[in-house]
Amino acid sequence: MKTRIEQWVLAFDIHDTLRAHLAEVVLALPDPIRDDLVNDEAFRLCEYEPGFTMTVPMCLGVSQRTGRAVALRRSLRHRHADFIRYVIAHELAHVHLRNEGRHPGEDPEFAADALAALWGFPRP
Repeated sequence: MKTRIEQWVLAFDIHDTLRAHLAEVVLALPDPIRDDLVNDEAFRLCEYEPGFTMTVPMCLGVSQRTGRAVALRRSLRHRHADFIRYVIAHELAHVHLRNEGRHPGEDPEFAADALAALWGFPRP
């Protein structure tokens, strides 16, 4: 499993530091969530520099809906490891929840924080 995840993270145009943290977070996810993410050929992840125009890579999924994507600030790689992993887990929670709450009316930010903490990556 670890080798599969390491291969998967190599597909993303991100710094090696973020790649290592991404692999650690994905390995900690519950199996069904990890499998959904890793098997989503339309999922994209990239870095961006605030203040500059950028294009987030997107892809149509199998259902022809827009694929899921995460864009991480380039400066994130200079933060403390616990914070980096929290941010990655939080953003992957948004992907899993498709930017909604876990139930109607729940704030998506609260839901993403709660899932990140449940997965072992609480907000530092």
